Amino acid sequence: MGLKIEELKMGNFNLNEPVVLYDDGEHRVAWVGSSENSLFRCNAYLVSSGNVNVLIDPGGIQHFDQVKERVSQLINPEKVNYIVSHHQDPDVAGSIPMWLEINPNLTIVTTPRTKVLLPYYGFDAQKVKWIDVSQLDDTMIELPDGGVLLFLSSPFLHFPDAFVTYDSRAKLLFSGDIFAAIQQKWELIVSNWERHKTEMMYFHVYYMASNKALRFFVNKVRPFPIDAIVPQHGSIIPGEYVDRALDFLENLKCGVDLLYEESPVQSILNDII
Repeated sequence: MGLKIEELKMGNFNLNEPVVLYDDGEHRVAWVGSSENSLFRCNAYLVSSGNVNVLIDPGGIQHFDQVKERVSQLINPEKVNYIVSHHQDPDVAGSIPMWLEINPNLTIVTTPRTKVLLPYYGFDAQKVKWIDVSQLDDTMIELPDGGVLLFLSSPFLHFPDAFVTYDSRAKLLFSGDIFAAIQQKWELIVSNWERHKTEMMYFHVYYMASNKALRFFVNKVRPFPIDAIVPQHGSIIPGEYVDRALDFLENLKCGVDLLYEESPVQSILNDII
């Protein structure tokens, strides 16, 4: 019981079904993402504890049917009572109006700047319940099993008011676009760190604001016990690679750092060409 990442490394799962990442009998976390072949494959996650069901980054419109089908194999979709939207991009949040049709009483958890933008997907903000995530890192959902989902700000990674979610029971970091990767060949769990590091570089160099922003974030989350990092794009980073992933981001130049310097991606391209 508990974390199932080690078992999943063996490949004994079906991506047409939800993939349970953690289950201790009271608290369950499952991958319920999309399975199309895409450089930007989107992951969604469902956290369930008692009568609390939290859908994290539900995905775009084209992902809705897949995500709903996977959720339906675990719970009645009408019982999704929270949606966490780490930022407002269509691949993260475009399907939110469809989930509101299923349960108009669900609560959307997001930051104030994201809250301003999400209704442009086509719903009335005045008819929706909201939890505003504070930049003070003191916003949380207390779960029936005694754990919490803690929401931590991650400014300018890559949206000014972005944030991440830490699951204290499962010790999982739901990182949104941070730790995302652009992959020709996607795998659920990272198996080769050196290859994955390069795949992460492609994404972060162009999408993240600066090394200063990355260092701020890494220093914030490093003290937390993290058994796996579960991003919205790319592969899940298991425990043995967590420190390496944090070190990598801590030292990566990206975004505005590269206005006057050569991108680290160029050195990789030079080797390929």
